[in-house]
Amino acid sequence: TNKHPPLSGWLAGIFYNLGGNHDVLIYLLGQICIAIGFIFIYKLAKYFISEEKAICSALILESCFYYTYDVFIDNFNCNVISMALWPVVAYYFYKSIKENRIFDWIILGLTAGLGFLGKYQIILLFFAMFLYLLLAERKQFKQKGLYIAGLVAGITVLPHIIWLFKNDFFSLFYLTHRTVADSGASAASLIIARIFYPVKFLVDQILAFVPCIGIYLVVALITKNIQINKQKLNNDALFLICIAFVPILLQGFMGTLTGSRIPGIWGTIMVSFFGIVLFYFLPINFKQDTFKTFMKFIYAALIVSIGVVITFWSLQTQMIISYPHQAIMSDFNKKWEDITNKPLKYVGGNIKYIFQFKQYNPQHPRIILETFGHENIWINHEDVINSGAIIVGETPEDTSEFSHQLIKFLPEDYNLNIDKYNFDICNQFNKCEKYEFYYTIIKPLN
Repeated sequence: TNKHPPLSGWLAGIFYNLGGNHDVLIYLLGQICIAIGFIFIYKLAKYFISEEKAICSALILESCFYYTYDVFIDNFNCNVISMALWPVVAYYFYKSIKENRIFDWIILGLTAGLGFLGKYQIILLFFAMFLYLLLAERKQFKQKGLYIAGLVAGITVLPHIIWLFKNDFFSLFYLTHRTVADSGASAASLIIARIFYPVKFLVDQILAFVPCIGIYLVVALITKNIQINKQKLNNDALFLICIAFVPILLQGFMGTLTGSRIPGIWGTIMVSFFGIVLFYFLPINFKQDTFKTFMKFIYAALIVSIGVVITFWSLQTQMIISYPHQAIMSDFNKKWEDITNKPLKYVGGNIKYIFQFKQYNPQHPRIILETFGHENIWINHEDVINSGAIIVGETPEDTSEFSHQLIKFLPEDYNLNIDKYNFDICNQFNKCEKYEFYYTIIKPLN
C-alpha cells in the first residue's frame, strides 16, 4: 500500500486465500472486526457502568453511520480493523493499570503494536493514554509493567520501523500530499482551510453519532429517569474524556496545523467510546423494563439499517458495489492478447480501477502503486518494461502522468497511446449509469 501500514493487507490476503481466492471471507473479516470491537467496548464499559448499560453502550453504536452504511461500503480496510483494535488497546490499558498483571501489560504491548501496524492513527490514542497517565496515574512510570508493554510494542513494530527508515518513510507521503499548502493554494485559502476542515471534521463526528443520541433520549423520555452525573472529575471520568475526545481534538488540530483535508471518515475509529461516555455522564437508572426498552430500539435501529443497506444495494449504480469486473476483465484480456502472448504481469494507475485487475483478473497482475514521484520500492522497472503493463486512470492527464513514471525507463521514441473505455453500471432494476476511464497499454520490449 502507498499510504498505510501492512496489517490490514496481510489479514485481507490471508482470508482471501482461505476463501479459495474469493472475496467472501474478506467481507466476513470486516464483520469479525466489528464484533471484536463491540465485545471489548462492553468489557471496558463494565469498569464504569453496570453490565446491562455496558451491553447497551456497545450495541447503541449499531445505529451509528460508521457501523452501518460505512462498514457495508468499505467491507474491510485499515479503519475497520482499527475499530476492533482501539477498544482492545483501551481495555487492556485500563485493565493493566487497575490490576497490574504482567500478562495484561504484555497483551497491551502486543495489541498496541498491532494497532500501529493497522493504522498510524492509533498514535492519537496513545497520546490520550499518555495524557491520562500524566494527569492521574503518574505512579505507573515507576512500575515495570508500563515498560514491559512498551518493549513488547516496540518489538512488534520494529520490522516496520526499519522498513520505514530504509524507504524514506514512504507510506507517509500520502498524508503530506493532502495539504492545501502543497497544492499551491493562496494564503487566504490556506487560512480558510485551517478553520474549515477541522470544524467540518468535528461536525461530521457529531452527525455520525446523532442516531445514537436520538435513541438514548427517546428511551430516557419514555422511562423519565435520565440524570446528569454530578460527581467531581475523578479518574474514571478523566480516562473516558481522554480516550473519547482527545484523539478527535488532536485530529482536528492537525488539520489546523497543516491545512490538510480531513475526511470525516477518519473519525470512524474514534467514536467507539461515545456510548460509554453517554451512559456514564448522562446516566439512566435502569428500572425493570428499561433494558428491554433499550434493546427494542437497538433492534429496530438494526432492522432499519439493514433495510437501508438492502435498498441502497438494490437501487445504487455506484462502482464500489456493482462494478462489472467480469466483462471489463474479459475485454482487457482480449486487448492484451491482441498485442502479446505474454501473461499480464503488471497493472498500474488509479487504485479505484486497478485493484479490480488484481482481484478479478484470472492472471492476478501485480499492482504498480502511485509513488508521488518517488522511486517505486515494490517493483523492478526493468521487469515491468520487459513484461509490459496496462495503465489505467480517471482522466487522460491522470493516465499520462502515471505512465510517465515508467516511460523514463522506455526508449525516447516510445509512443504513448491513451484510449477511453466506456462501461455501464446497472442496479437490480436494470437502471444504468455510464462510466468511463482511460488507459494505455505499454507493450513488452522483449
